[in-house]
Amino acid sequence: MNKSNALNQVDVCFIVDTTGSMGGFIEAAKQQLLDAMGLLSSDRDIDLQVGLVEYRDHPPQDEMITRLYHLKSNLQRLQKEISKLQAQGGGDGAEAVYRGVYDACTQMKWREHSCRFGILVGDAPPHGFPQWWRDRIGEYLRYNSDSWPEGCPSGLDVDAVTAAAEKRRIKLYALCMGQEAVTQKAFGAIASLTGGEGQAATGGGSVVEKIISVLTQEFRNLEFDRQILDLLPTSGQYNIEELAKMLDSSSYTVANSVGRLRQRGFV
Repeated sequence: MNKSNALNQVDVCFIVDTTGSMGGFIEAAKQQLLDAMGLLSSDRDIDLQVGLVEYRDHPPQDEMITRLYHLKSNLQRLQKEISKLQAQGGGDGAEAVYRGVYDACTQMKWREHSCRFGILVGDAPPHGFPQWWRDRIGEYLRYNSDSWPEGCPSGLDVDAVTAAAEKRRIKLYALCMGQEAVTQKAFGAIASLTGGEGQAATGGGSVVEKIISVLTQEFRNLEFDRQILDLLPTSGQYNIEELAKMLDSSSYTVANSVGRLRQRGFV
């Protein structure tokens, strides 16, 4: 595969809480998420693969911790799997968020040069997050519905899951349904440490809109990266200022693009 074709590869994995309170998002996802993504990628000539990790909780709170649906380019096949999702189960408030993120990073078959995104969607924090926050930030967070307040039974925390994402070049975005402050802080910490961001959403439809908004911007970055790649000399020698002048852009924007290309092995 030549560099231009490989540059078009985008792998997206949704990491979704499927406990009982998440019915609104799951119904919205069944109806519109993959259709919207298909249209978005086709408009920009993106070679898209999409996968899903659903997570619930650790026993005895729930019988299922995670379930994986591997990356597929055939969105119709994935749609059949999404259509079977059921929002059910869960015990205490906190969920197996860390395991969901970690399994997405380590068990998905990401393509070698793909641009990779994980999109976390949920409405409850990971087990033990207030303890992690107190250790790192020094601020006490009150959250009373956690069977494992000292730490997740998987042994994972924010540092471990974001390190797994960084090792595999995955940028995480986190969309928090509802207004729970601890969840918003947890999701924001997980996303920001990989270069992504956390956002709040009011309901299922709002989450879908935010997902499309996030990917629209990332796909614009791909279009700019393609322009940069086409201008880079085969010798490997380049000047950021000269490239910026050629594209009538800022040196900062060009440098970020070159950094993304280097990370993916194109430079």
